[in-house]
Amino acid sequence: MYPTFTGSSRRPRNVNLSGRKPAAAPSRTTQFSRPPAIPTSVLHAQHERAQREAARQRLRAATTVQRVWRGRREAEAQRVKWRKEWDSLFAEGAGGNFGRGSDLGKWIEYGVTLFLAFYERGRRPGRHRERDSGDLLRMKALVLFMAQYLSRASEKSCLRVRARGVDGRGNLMMEKFGKLLIEVLQEGVLTVVSLRVLPSLAVELPGIVDASYYKALSRITTSRGSSPEDILGAVLTPLQHVEGGDGRRDAQIHRDFAANYLVTPDLPEHLRRSGFERLKETVGFGKLIKAMSEHPGQWVIATSEERLWMLSYIIHFTPNASGSKAIDLTGDRPLVSSDFEEQRYIHVMSRLLSSVAKEASKRTEVEDISMGAEGDEGNEDVSSERSHQNRSQPLPPFVKSKLESLIQQPSITSIFSRANFSGSNDRHAKMLAGFALTLLLVFPKVKQEVCMWLCLAETKDGVSALGYLWAAVGRSKLFRGVTRDIRLAVSSLRGRNLSTDDASVRDSDNDEWNLILLFVELYGFLLLVMDDDEFFTGSGADRKARQLPLKDVENLSVFLKNLAFAMYYWGGEIMGEDRERSDGRAVFSKDQANRGWEVEHLKTVVTALLKAIYARDSRRRFLPSNHWLMTAAGFNIEGFIPAVVQEEENRHQMEGEGEEEDGEEPERQYDQAAIAALSPYERRNLRLELMSKMQHKKQRELHLAIITPRLEILQNLPFFIPFATRVQVFREFVSGDQRRRRGGFVEPDQWRAAVLSQNSQLHSPARNALDDARDSLNKHHATIRRNRVFEDAYEQFWPLGEGLKEPIQITFVDRFGVEEAGIDGGGVTKEFLTGVCGDAFTPSAIAGVDREADSGDDAYLPSDDEAENATEFGKNLFLENEQHLLYPNPISIEELKEDLIRTGCPYQEVIGDGVKPLLKRYEFLGRVLGKCLYEGILVDVAFAPFFLLKWSQQASSSKASTAVGVNDLRDLDEGLYRGLVKLKNYTGDVESDFGLDFTISSRLPRHDKTITVELRTGGEAIPVTNANKLEYIHLVSRYRLSVQAHIQTSAFLRGLNSIINPSWLSMFNQSELQTLVGGDIDTPIDVEDLRRNTIYGGVYQIGDDGVEHESIRLFWQVMRSLGDEERRKVLKFVTSVARAPLLGFGVLRPRFSIRDAGEDQGRLCSASTCVNLLKLPRYRDPKILREKLLYSVNSNAGFDLS
Repeated sequence: MYPTFTGSSRRPRNVNLSGRKPAAAPSRTTQFSRPPAIPTSVLHAQHERAQREAARQRLRAATTVQRVWRGRREAEAQRVKWRKEWDSLFAEGAGGNFGRGSDLGKWIEYGVTLFLAFYERGRRPGRHRERDSGDLLRMKALVLFMAQYLSRASEKSCLRVRARGVDGRGNLMMEKFGKLLIEVLQEGVLTVVSLRVLPSLAVELPGIVDASYYKALSRITTSRGSSPEDILGAVLTPLQHVEGGDGRRDAQIHRDFAANYLVTPDLPEHLRRSGFERLKETVGFGKLIKAMSEHPGQWVIATSEERLWMLSYIIHFTPNASGSKAIDLTGDRPLVSSDFEEQRYIHVMSRLLSSVAKEASKRTEVEDISMGAEGDEGNEDVSSERSHQNRSQPLPPFVKSKLESLIQQPSITSIFSRANFSGSNDRHAKMLAGFALTLLLVFPKVKQEVCMWLCLAETKDGVSALGYLWAAVGRSKLFRGVTRDIRLAVSSLRGRNLSTDDASVRDSDNDEWNLILLFVELYGFLLLVMDDDEFFTGSGADRKARQLPLKDVENLSVFLKNLAFAMYYWGGEIMGEDRERSDGRAVFSKDQANRGWEVEHLKTVVTALLKAIYARDSRRRFLPSNHWLMTAAGFNIEGFIPAVVQEEENRHQMEGEGEEEDGEEPERQYDQAAIAALSPYERRNLRLELMSKMQHKKQRELHLAIITPRLEILQNLPFFIPFATRVQVFREFVSGDQRRRRGGFVEPDQWRAAVLSQNSQLHSPARNALDDARDSLNKHHATIRRNRVFEDAYEQFWPLGEGLKEPIQITFVDRFGVEEAGIDGGGVTKEFLTGVCGDAFTPSAIAGVDREADSGDDAYLPSDDEAENATEFGKNLFLENEQHLLYPNPISIEELKEDLIRTGCPYQEVIGDGVKPLLKRYEFLGRVLGKCLYEGILVDVAFAPFFLLKWSQQASSSKASTAVGVNDLRDLDEGLYRGLVKLKNYTGDVESDFGLDFTISSRLPRHDKTITVELRTGGEAIPVTNANKLEYIHLVSRYRLSVQAHIQTSAFLRGLNSIINPSWLSMFNQSELQTLVGGDIDTPIDVEDLRRNTIYGGVYQIGDDGVEHESIRLFWQVMRSLGDEERRKVLKFVTSVARAPLLGFGVLRPRFSIRDAGEDQGRLCSASTCVNLLKLPRYRDPKILREKLLYSVNSNAGFDLS
């Protein structure tokens, strides 16, 4: 049945008039249903309608084609007709006969109109087409007619086109022809004849003078096919003839000239010297600078190569620049006419310099060598353009000479000569700062000289340039904002780094950053040459003084602290980190070529200055006690240690992965012979490959720095974190390294057992496995003679290298050759390490040096007789200053060379084989000291602060590290330091009164010989004057502190770094490193802490009742009654070190121990320093205990007292 709502069960009739069976209705449950069938009649009607529409379209298309074809045919017929007419009228002209009569001007106008009629008819604007050779000949004929007419005309006026009536049709046709002529010139056609008429066309038709006009002239100039006179006429005429004195039009022409013609390479050669000088004299320099400064957008888009040429021409055109080697801006009168403004000039020069700073700095020092070896790469595809641009080419001689004219002393010192301190024109200060800063970036090799000249510069009203800059910095929005809100630095630097298009950010913030960066550069240099007395006497009363008042230094340090912390802690946000990626490419790093400097450079110089101020405050406190600790929002010291340890683990893992990716391929770049044998194509591929790897490595390093912000702060700004926290972090780093190296078995005995077990499992048969394991452990065991501790240690442990980190075992042999009884449980190793340090670091100790060459790494060991008479062949490895602080002997190598030369050794043998053993001993000594730090063993050795400074500088970039300065010289030679300070403050004639030159002498006392070294090239002929005495002071300090002992210091640090990661040492300053090596001498001995961490043996062992022995209670009673100096003597008597461990006596290994030594009340106390054991008789009277203890301590003896 068929149910319905009406109650009827009959199905209704379905009437279908189409004659087609209907399709079944779609199911309601089907998501994608077929549409209902369309009736056949409807489909047929639609098909017929489509056919009719297609027919109409074909008809319309045929009509259009016929119309276009007929139009083109008629147009072509008309062009042919006009061409025939033109040819019939100008046939003689085309043939070169110009005897047309006196009315040549009208013929030329008619010829131009007729030519444009058939040449332009049917041509669509903007669509390039091949030029007909016949039309080019006709154009040439017209140009020749114009040249003939101009040669006859008295006033060289072109055709008097303006007199043709109000319609201006003649002017329009001639202007079209002029632009067409310029298009043809750009394609290299009709060059010679066209130049003769261009000047007149440019005067009569100023509309043709635009960017394309000067682009065409630039191409003609470099083609070497035209006369320089003709070129100059076309170039200069538009600049000299501006209709009605229109200022806007004049400025536009000068901008087009600068942006399109002053970018032409090597104009002096193409125009010849006389023509180039004529160009300089004719160009209105003031108008040119004004036009460029008002709309710099036209010329800043040029390529870096073009901007370099433009900059060199601007420098050459600068008044007073051609007659001397320097640009001098001093003087009260303007450099040229009143239309020249120095501020506009500085603005243009600053923009130009900053846009080419990176390119020029890379190419300034490249030698001008022949590039013919790669000359056959000229057929490379356009895709190789990037590799070509990345290749460092030498600067052209003209460009290099003009850039160097900017860094002469008169040029530098005159930069601020027109600034006025009393005014508040910060815009002028920012422009000057941008210009001066760019000079520092372009010429990094003369950065110190430029900084010195800028520090000596003064403003118009006699204020030092530093004072002028500091006042502008203090008023800047960024300085005030970052001092209050650290996040402002993040947002501003992020916007600059990501190249925002916001003009206010680009101009305002960038100018302020330039101002701040220049001040940081100059003040950082000033602190290098300024002694502490001058630094701490700054009051601000003297306007010419260069030192800031201490209150201003405090304000500056707050700003620098916030800025530096922001760049390290939020580095990822500043650089545009992609947090979704975990590889080295997660950091957005873009070449900021037009910005002049990158955020990384700002971070480097800010870090260096912050360290320099911190060093001053460390030597003599002038800032609050907790001033340097970072308390910024978002930084929580709680949980810092586990977080930074995890970052260290992540960095170690990523560095390992990076080394696996790099492989050994980069080593190929050092094989010059193999590279020379490659074909040019292979060399290019190799260069691209190395560049890609270097870029990837840089990205990975940047990524590591960003994902480990706490590590970066510890490495570069450690004073932001409390010292005790850093010591704990150091010990955690060491523990983590021990776990990685030893497979989780940190304790020596467990590690030795693990070595035996692993070797037995990895090898077979078992007998050989056991022998291999024993051989591996035997390398870490040494037999040491008491009278030759250092040499025996060197002979047996030198081959270990980095393996010295693993536990070692020592067996001592006395003077009679008998092995001393006992098992090394750690105490003998400690005695051995402290003994090696005591022997080697004693200035009077002599290290035997091989007279024969080493064979590989196996050093020749002198005999006992040679050791006793080592003064003939050996050298003191370390010397001490007046405060008994140690530093590497700077003349040890020179004295060794002199020794070997006097023995008759050839010079090459002296250099190659004689010095190597000495340097190996320095390196081994670095390993030994590193081993002490690694194991937490304190040694009673004190180093000079300038030497310790080099330890902490290794992991930091060389630019960011705190360079040693004249103040550090006090730790080396107090007399030399005072002499240099006297020289710096001397107001008389330094040259005549002192008679110094740029050389320095060193005396070899054992040989009565003096060695003289030049501080700079040709220094023997350069006298020290009042102008360069600061440079002399800086170079003397640098030589004595860094250069003279560089080889010895590098060898020592190489050994130290093989045991201790340099980044771990960078967490501490000089005084903190000394504390790390020898303990804290300033903190009093905490008796209660020592008591809590003491273990007892024998009858002194505490029982279950927890009560101490009576003698032990008396001992601690006496210890509390002793002064700190006497407590230190007791501590040294037992442990060999007078200082407490940095983290308390709980970390002392072996633990401080007391054992009974009998009941004899007359017996003295004794000690075993190897195990930190005090042997204390069971005294019953505190007076006797105190007397015996102090007698034993002051006797400076140990076992023999028993």
